Amino acid sequence: MKLFGTPGSPYVRKVRVALEEKRVAYEYVIESPSQPGSRVAQFNPLGKIPVLVLDDGSAIYDSPVIVECLDGLVAEPKLIPEAFADRIQVKRWEALGDGVADATVLISHDYRKPEAKRESPEWYEKQRRKIERGLATMAKDLGEREFCHGGRFSLADIAAGYALGYLDQVLQEIDWRAPYPSLKRLADRLAQRDSFRKTLPSAS
Repeated sequence: MKLFGTPGSPYVRKVRVALEEKRVAYEYVIESPSQPGSRVAQFNPLGKIPVLVLDDGSAIYDSPVIVECLDGLVAEPKLIPEAFADRIQVKRWEALGDGVADATVLISHDYRKPEAKRESPEWYEKQRRKIERGLATMAKDLGEREFCHGGRFSLADIAAGYALGYLDQVLQEIDWRAPYPSLKRLADRLAQRDSFRKTLPSAS
């Protein structure tokens, strides 16, 4: 199978961590939808990454669907629980991670614009508050546990880990470690996993 994406995309990293945890062999095609001649839109009509192209040529998108597909194709290790209540809680963590990443992406992209074309300070504060509320909820839900949900590693941990990692990558002005020591401990533990080490943008 082939994964289309770029090292800087947090959503691509989410999928890559899942692939590494599942120990699935895949070809990583580094390709931005905006680059000339990009094939991304051939596989995803929305022209967005990540896109996973399976061996039969079928394309899966976007990141939540890809991870769920992988969890169905490769039985172990299970990233999304079978039990309904546990499944919903893990998917809720994924929504939190995606939401924090969404707001971070918006701010990061706005920073790249000429100053005269940037959004208003009120818009910036709105995005920042989304991030801060998301982090506060993560920290509250994590508590003093080792894993985000249940007693084992899951998609919930991937979601928190990639969102925190992306903040470090593009928005260092938000210091989440001091106010949320439980998230710092989680991030430190995740950083020791091969799946997170191998998918760091600097290592990709």
